Amino acid sequence: MKILMLIFGVMSSDGHLELIKVPITKALSNVTCEKALDSFANFEENPKYSSGNGETWGHYYYKNKPVFLHICTEKGDDGE
Repeated sequence: MKILMLIFGVMSSDGHLELIKVPITKALSNVTCEKALDSFANFEENPKYSSGNGETWGHYYYKNKPVFLHICTEKGDDGE
């Protein structure tokens, strides 16, 4: 049996860090942490970014909130 847990740390409207456990309801046989991140968060490139200017290349967003951290663990069929 495979178990996957995905948690996002997003900025709330009042400026605090909010931890959100993302429900994973898909069949888990082929879901990885990377696929779950891409499925539940949108990556948006920063149009102001250029090499060496100190800006980040882009950010992930979950429900229009910037994701500052994500934690994903997977254990499963391979004996972990």
